[in-house]
Amino acid sequence: MAAEQRQTDYLIIGAGAMGMAFADVVFEARPDARIILADRRDRAGGHWLDAYPFVTLHQPAAFYGAPSAKLGEGGADLASRTRILAYYEALMKRFLASGRVEFLPQTEYRGNGQLVSALDAERRIEVTTHQRVVDATCMNVEVPAMRPPRFEVDPAAALIPINHLAAIRQPWERYAVIGGGKTGIDAVLYLLERGVAAERIQWIVPNDAWLWDRASIQPGIVGAELMRMTQVMVEAGTVDDVFLRLEQQGSIMRLDDTVRPTKWRCATVNRDELAALRRIDDVVRLGRVEAITADEIRLEQGSLPTDGRTLHVDCTANGLARLDPRPMFAPGEIALQSVFMCQQVFSAALVARIALLDLSDDDRNQICQVVPHPEQAGDLPGCLNISLQNLLRANQHFPWWLRRCRLNPVGHDSVWRYLQTARTAKRLQADAERAVERLAAA
Repeated sequence: MAAEQRQTDYLIIGAGAMGMAFADVVFEARPDARIILADRRDRAGGHWLDAYPFVTLHQPAAFYGAPSAKLGEGGADLASRTRILAYYEALMKRFLASGRVEFLPQTEYRGNGQLVSALDAERRIEVTTHQRVVDATCMNVEVPAMRPPRFEVDPAAALIPINHLAAIRQPWERYAVIGGGKTGIDAVLYLLERGVAAERIQWIVPNDAWLWDRASIQPGIVGAELMRMTQVMVEAGTVDDVFLRLEQQGSIMRLDDTVRPTKWRCATVNRDELAALRRIDDVVRLGRVEAITADEIRLEQGSLPTDGRTLHVDCTANGLARLDPRPMFAPGEIALQSVFMCQQVFSAALVARIALLDLSDDDRNQICQVVPHPEQAGDLPGCLNISLQNLLRANQHFPWWLRRCRLNPVGHDSVWRYLQTARTAKRLQADAERAVERLAAA
């Protein structure tokens, strides 16, 4: 069968959150541009299609989604998975109705403009791209349901991914939640909210992480929060000192006051959620799980008894792994990556806006550096500093777009606060650079 021929200006590989945000910027700014979106899944929405049914945003809906359309109630709303998927369905319908966008679902990209249907191996599509091939899959977002557990599991042991919690029809004597990140937090809160007694829950936390107080990153105050964090970074002597000072000022929190967290992954909770999490007394800190047998959970630093009355809940997927940066702009190609700490959709929109500038790829790459997703506590200073530097440089090219972009967390601040943040960021620029180097060496 001969390959089908297509021509487009932008071929976007991946119709998840980042791919859709990129497409939205081009769609709105270039009414003459043609776009093809291709995805292995059957609909737009990316990892949200695979996520557990009770998942919600951990950040305000005010700065999630696409620049042109409000998500849910906007503001502080923590939109549900159902609402997010409906949002992307509506956005895709608007794209398609224009006649300028084509969506190729259940299609695998093989490189060099070659796509193959996941349903019919003989159906091949060759795309000639006049502007860019945009790889919106670089971040490789993963949820537990997308892959088998990373540890051995005896068939006699009861193990489910977090996705299956909502399908349980009979109670278990105990629940062992495996994973200390956002997914593990959601699993524990889900069980508690549905009336499971705290003493029936065991929580295996390989590494404690600092938690962002969600109240600190609400629309209208994000700029001030980032400047407080930057000022602390400039004044602190060590990374531990940075986090202790941030904890004292109320920006961040930890699960246990006696345990010094080693991770920073931008996980957010509010004070009530933290209080609920602290009701779990059986928190196990013996490293990662290596195997689950019929009567034992083997970990890196010890073992725990288990039995057939315990349901083990896998929450160990690394949703946003820290990956080595790639050049974002290369001839005919864009590798979509984060350019603002823990704000992937804003990053995608920002990269799209840079792509529309009349500049060389070298100059485009100079505007924004890649900000890998943070994992260790020591990643915070560098990620925060590069994020703010990226904003300052981008502001030199399209200040009005940055101010009005709904995905820009700082853009929701009042005009006065917005200008104050810009002035403070410029004033702290040199000190922040030196602080990053000093803290890395400490």
